[in-house]
Amino acid sequence: MRIKAEAVWFAVFLLVSAAVCGIEASRPLRSGDGRCEEIYVVREGETLQTISVKCNCLSILDDNPQILDSDDLGPGTVLFLRRPEKEGRARL
Repeated sequence: MRIKAEAVWFAVFLLVSAAVCGIEASRPLRSGDGRCEEIYVVREGETLQTISVKCNCLSILDDNPQILDSDDLGPGTVLFLRRPEKEGRARL
């Protein structure tokens, strides 16, 4: 039974990875307003700092619990980037 569950999770991982790769191939990484898309795939040579500056996102570590430190970041790592709140709206 355990092998079945692991196979299912592996299949889910492959499907999500394929979907992310398809999204990355069909859309530019940056939108016109200087922010990146919500799903971001790390490229060779990028760091948390360069991605934070490029995407105007200060909460990368908070929103990606799989990243424990900068050594966990490498080419192909998938990150979730939260969009900043619009000005004038209070965050509840």
